[in-house]
Amino acid sequence: MPVPGPVALGRGVVITAGADPPAPWRDALRVLLDDTALADPAPVVARLHLAWARREPVVIELAVDPATFRQPAAITTEPWRLAPDTEPWSDRLHFLTWANTYDARAGEPTWWWAVKAERAEDGAAATPDGPADIRRPDGTAAWIDGGPRQPWDPAALDGCPVVHRESVEARRLALVPPPVAPGHTTAALAPDQLAAVAHGAGPARIIAPAGSGKTRVLTERLRHLLADRDFEPGTVLAVAYNKQAQLEMASRTTDIRPRVRTLNSLGLWVLAEHRGSSPPVLDERETRRLVEELLPGRRARRANTDPIGPYLEGLTAIRLGLTDPDIVEGGRDDVPGLAELFPAYRRHLAERGVVDFDEQVYGAVEALLTDGPFRASLQRSCRHLLVDEFQDLTPAHVLMLRLLALPALDVFGVGDDDQCIYGHAGADPAFLIDYELLFPTATAHPLKVNYRCPTEVVRGAATLLGYNHRRVAKEITPGPDNDAAAGTLRVVEHGPDDAAPVAVDVVTGWLAEPDVEPSSVAVLTRVNSLLLAPHVALREAGVPIASVLGPEVLERTGMRAALAYLRIAASSRGFAAADVVEVLRRPTRGLPQWFPERLQRRSTWTVAQTGAIAEQVPEKEAAKVLRLAGDLQLVVDAGRGGSTRQVLEVVRDDVGLGSAMSLLDRTGGGQGSSHLDDLEGLLGVADLHPDPGGFEPWLRESFRRESDSGGVTLSTIHRVKGREWDRVAVFGVVDGIVPHRLAEDIEEERRVLHVGITRGRRRVVVLGDRTRRSAFLGELAGTAPRRPPPPPPTASPVVRSTRTESPATAVDGIEAVEG
Repeated sequence: MPVPGPVALGRGVVITAGADPPAPWRDALRVLLDDTALADPAPVVARLHLAWARREPVVIELAVDPATFRQPAAITTEPWRLAPDTEPWSDRLHFLTWANTYDARAGEPTWWWAVKAERAEDGAAATPDGPADIRRPDGTAAWIDGGPRQPWDPAALDGCPVVHRESVEARRLALVPPPVAPGHTTAALAPDQLAAVAHGAGPARIIAPAGSGKTRVLTERLRHLLADRDFEPGTVLAVAYNKQAQLEMASRTTDIRPRVRTLNSLGLWVLAEHRGSSPPVLDERETRRLVEELLPGRRARRANTDPIGPYLEGLTAIRLGLTDPDIVEGGRDDVPGLAELFPAYRRHLAERGVVDFDEQVYGAVEALLTDGPFRASLQRSCRHLLVDEFQDLTPAHVLMLRLLALPALDVFGVGDDDQCIYGHAGADPAFLIDYELLFPTATAHPLKVNYRCPTEVVRGAATLLGYNHRRVAKEITPGPDNDAAAGTLRVVEHGPDDAAPVAVDVVTGWLAEPDVEPSSVAVLTRVNSLLLAPHVALREAGVPIASVLGPEVLERTGMRAALAYLRIAASSRGFAAADVVEVLRRPTRGLPQWFPERLQRRSTWTVAQTGAIAEQVPEKEAAKVLRLAGDLQLVVDAGRGGSTRQVLEVVRDDVGLGSAMSLLDRTGGGQGSSHLDDLEGLLGVADLHPDPGGFEPWLRESFRRESDSGGVTLSTIHRVKGREWDRVAVFGVVDGIVPHRLAEDIEEERRVLHVGITRGRRRVVVLGDRTRRSAFLGELAGTAPRRPPPPPPTASPVVRSTRTESPATAVDGIEAVEG
């Protein structure tokens, strides 16, 4: 067998520590594997990975028995304690020691891949005297390549073709094709897309801005690997973010029928393989029931309408965000006992043999960490991962994908850090910014052209994003056929009372244009409750709508309290006891726990009757009762001749419901469920029905009409990422909403607005209140001052590992014949 093989293959050699390397490697880099290296394997793994990826010959000196790190290790630490880059180091250490090296420990170098190739197909034979490593059954001489899988021109390898080690593992001695352009679609791919699709070897980061053709790149990359480069189908897996994306990818590749899974179906597959059968998946109703069973007594004490929802959010933050349960519980006021609930909840899932949505991923991570041989068996099916929407991945998603992609970590990640808008779930632009820390030696293939949006939108979005500091530097240009006309991106500023009418004018103006169908129009908002105004106003104007907003929005804490105050304001002969009970703690008044029961002894009350209770209670409670009576009087007075808006403003500002909701927001759990936004949503429709007495029935009636699937889409921006329309109006771009007052990351807020405006293909309008002007409007135009970047973080969240293990065993599928 010719030693050391063609220089281009970059083969190394393994020797016993202290021995002289064979002559071809006398000047090569030497790496010592001894007890010290195994105690802290990260540096030596990093160096070996770099040499393997770059095909740099290396001499590995073994001062330990290789059996020490042959078996795949286990990490038993609870996953939430780990960083997304956690790995059993021996997975890579064992692989990199033997993947592309001769074994010269006994003196004469042995190329074990040739020995294995003899076993792969009958009639194959190792050829120690050349001209290459083996002779295939058809008589073709071929090299067996142990490096990263790539196309090879036989002319660069002494005229002999190549069989890759993965094909040997699959027991097929298929020849690696020479470099070829990607299939029949080459002419339809732009140069930047073609560069990504034709990527040669190893991991790659594809930054794909809005409208740049990322789905096309992903599907053509799949086709290129399976059809043009003859990769074994069982080693290639595409991972879509959700079911819709999975179906889209599958529909575009029916000719090659690749394996495509969603993140959750991937996790469920891992669990099914580990348990022997697929565990049943609880739906949300069943999940809520289980949480409620484990929270005896707590549910009744919660004032919110959905006391279970915050616990579900907390369980997600722990499992997908890999966050300490105590930190999650301490960060919000609506999940007492969450840290105690978490292990009990998982124990109940395990005892019943079921999983919920998040446990599909978290349980898969746990199985991969704790069962090394099992992990190694699944890695053979995940040699080449293609991952969509990389910016939306949570820490648990990244950890699961890395554990499956080990040891080569060949991941083709497609995403856009500028579209990372799910920070509340743990998504972090750092996963793309620091991609090479997760997948060493990754090549960057940026897509640079937005083919979707008008030129003004492309430039406006780029200008807005230019105010962010934590992002991948990129240049985004409009496509040659994009609409370059002036006025395709407009900012329309209105007064505080006419947001809904202006939105109606914009939408009806579009619908009056020739050939504009309602289904080609969308109205998007930052938060759910702000959809109330366009939802009601467009329906009142006779415009068909397909709205995500349902009547349940009226049952949220702030909405319920405000509507109860309106009913009190409209009650001329006394108000319902139930309405007074509803508003007792909105705002908090410190009334004793028995007070609601006292009120419910009669069905109706007047202000005077309420105030009279002060004479029947201890002095320290009397003042609180009188304060309640005073607040009720303010509301009743406002309702006498006042409009719906006037009553709501009194309730918000004078009674203090606004302050109470703001306090609840600050101590609550998340920016996606602001109670103060609920009041803003009601005020947005108050002028459409100024009679306080008829307002609530009128409002509820608007939800009794069925949604029209062919109507104007009404949705939050977070719900529609990945979708597009001809005309898009972004509603409610006002200070406190965009950027949101509860948001901790101002840069993510810019990304949210950017995602909103880049949903539009032909026309985009941004609607804002001139009296509460969003700072982002100036940034969209580039007129706002620029601020210096914040100080750099002490450590990247991608590499915040808290692991303490130093696993010492691993395997990648190369059998024990070497050691």
